[in-house]
Amino acid sequence: MIKSSATLVIACLALTGCADFLEITPRDQVTEDNFWNEKADIDQMVAGCYASMQADAFIRRCIVWGELRSENIYPGSNAQNNEDIYQSLRENLLTTNSYADWSSFYIVINKCNTIIEKAPEVSQKDPSYRMSDVRATIAEMTALRSLCYFYLIRAFDAVPFTRQGVEQEDEVVAEPASSFNYILGEIIKDLESVKGDALEHYAAINDQDGIGLRFNSNCNRITRNAINAMLTDMYLWQGNYDKAIACAQEVLAAKRKDYDREYKSQTSLANSAPQLVEAPHGLIVPLYVNTQANPSVSANAIFGTGNSFESLFELSYNPNGIDDETYIHSSALGTLFGNNLPQNRGGNNGIGLLTVNPAFVADAPTSWKIFRNQYDVRYYNTIQSVDNNYGEGYIRKCVASEINLSDLSGSVPYNNYSQGSFRISATTQDRNWIFYRLTDVMLMEAEAYLMKATSEETEENTELLEKAFDLIYLVDRRSIVDRGRYLNESSAEAKSRGQLIERLRQERNAELMFEGKHWFDLVRYAKQAGSLDIIQSTVTAKLSGNVSFPSMAHLFWPYHKEECKKNPNLVQKSIYGEGKQTFELN
Repeated sequence: MIKSSATLVIACLALTGCADFLEITPRDQVTEDNFWNEKADIDQMVAGCYASMQADAFIRRCIVWGELRSENIYPGSNAQNNEDIYQSLRENLLTTNSYADWSSFYIVINKCNTIIEKAPEVSQKDPSYRMSDVRATIAEMTALRSLCYFYLIRAFDAVPFTRQGVEQEDEVVAEPASSFNYILGEIIKDLESVKGDALEHYAAINDQDGIGLRFNSNCNRITRNAINAMLTDMYLWQGNYDKAIACAQEVLAAKRKDYDREYKSQTSLANSAPQLVEAPHGLIVPLYVNTQANPSVSANAIFGTGNSFESLFELSYNPNGIDDETYIHSSALGTLFGNNLPQNRGGNNGIGLLTVNPAFVADAPTSWKIFRNQYDVRYYNTIQSVDNNYGEGYIRKCVASEINLSDLSGSVPYNNYSQGSFRISATTQDRNWIFYRLTDVMLMEAEAYLMKATSEETEENTELLEKAFDLIYLVDRRSIVDRGRYLNESSAEAKSRGQLIERLRQERNAELMFEGKHWFDLVRYAKQAGSLDIIQSTVTAKLSGNVSFPSMAHLFWPYHKEECKKNPNLVQKSIYGEGKQTFELN
């Protein structure tokens, strides 16, 4: 289950980010005997956990597991040159597929387990490493470990589960797979037990962390907000909607305090800073707000500059350029999505291995099924159309470093195909990867309200629907730049549970497209309904022939062939035997 060298890997990669400890340079000569003696040793290992998560293999799987199998993603022009990607897009999930290899996640899990075990020992040797610091470290590592397991169960269903660190090869235990529900319950318990020990904020480290720029970079390490975001998500999957709502509300309350402290008295940042936005039934949330004159405020803050006010947890990459080999490059996004990986570093220098569903591009000027209308700037900030005839599009969200849309006359207000619309650096691979952000949590809270509600006309249901509507309204409102097109609280849609659920699902896809969320969302919706209908009605449209997902088991990946060889207690899923049917792409 866990790959380990003969001795525990001690030297950690240097990692720039949100605190001084991430700048520590690994020692030249490190052995087990002179390690685990002082706080700096812990700091190096914690930095190593984040560095391992920044690795290409880790981020690729976040994208492939969470997005690739959804209807959002189609093969790019050179996808057939990558057999594993191409077969995955065809729902031909072989046991030899490299994306069925989960080792990059178990490497992080093992590091977290080891640090959790060693931290109390180090505090006995180094008086400067106080018990409050130890508890904060344990909370941080518990959160990273829990996040890794959360990805694994959503991708594979049942997986091996352990809280034991491994330092020697002969210590590896061949664990059988534990069930989805068991692991979900365990990681929720773990997070609840440490949430109070997690730091709320880290100190700003330089002038780049000023108001309106990087907001203290409190999103680059685990904070209490990050843990509450994870718990909101996990409780939603567990069906514990009251707990999901409570955790989401903690996040919203904390962000309102952050806004009041950092931005409330600032008037010179009105166009680029978050603003308080009010919903029809009284909810007020600080968000970046797009306007017709400034249609990319949120996209540039969240995905361009990065480390934004709205971010709750993201991995930050060093922007010093490709000649600086001392940092980890954001190569996964460039390879899979597009231009961010220059050709001289083995990249595509254009469209990535994956691209956007052409139906989304072609559908835009007519029915706008995903993005609500021509004034929904998320469309233009997410996809770069080849031309404004809406025939083809590239993924630009998550790879563009700056977006500058031009006004157009007529029914379509912005030009998003000109050369200057999207700036993608030719020399850096520094796009951050966001795990959780504020609007994601808001939409999860809205989903919890709708799952609690029924279709009966009662006072309680009316209140639940109004709370859900307010959250959906605010996320939608900040991206619709025509006041006359805002969602209407008096409409039939706003008062119907079924229609609000549909509106919520479209809103999540429009807001979070290509962020590694949508396939997982579809699986959750299917599990909530106890039916594969939503999968059949969306995903199978991109596959030709009489396609169907026969069972819930088909929503999850097989175990890699080599893992089953190494672990005799890991039994391959029966549906992934020889001769599995494959499909062509439409």
